Amino acid sequence: MPANNTSINLLGESEMEHTPVGRIVGWAITYGRYIMIGTEIVVLLAFISRFSLDRKLTDLKDEITQKQAIIEANSSFENDVRTLQNKLAMVKTLTASPVSSLDILTLFETLLPSGVYLQSFDLSKDLLTVQATAGSTYAFSQFIANLQAAKSLTAIDIGDIKRDPILGIQFSFTAHVVGVQTK
Repeated sequence: MPANNTSINLLGESEMEHTPVGRIVGWAITYGRYIMIGTEIVVLLAFISRFSLDRKLTDLKDEITQKQAIIEANSSFENDVRTLQNKLAMVKTLTASPVSSLDILTLFETLLPSGVYLQSFDLSKDLLTVQATAGSTYAFSQFIANLQAAKSLTAIDIGDIKRDPILGIQFSFTAHVVGVQTK
């Protein structure tokens, strides 16, 4: 008895190898397996690394929460330090300015006639802003004459002049301070 060896090939190897579809099917059968295995390995690695990344994310969130608590606990200290730094900066600008407040006050002592009183006195860098009250028109005019004669004050701008029946003449002025020479 002869051996019954029947084989059925539905793809038709000899004919399919030379057609474009046959080449694509041949490539998919040989190299497609490797691509699928490589893709599965990448997916498994991503799945496994997910656990590690989740743990790191949880640790980072805990660390951020702890550091926020530390920052909130020290916020009042930080505010105190910032306030102190601002005050030190103001002192530094006052001591570094060529015109000192004491020199300006000494100058005003010589400029103020009797009957004129300062309500407010603000010196920032080289700009002086003053609000004052004069008891009489004579004291007011004498003060204006003294201001004009002072060589240390330039660009004098007098404004907001009001007459009050009880206090007298209320006025304000601004002036640029050039330099004060005290004797």
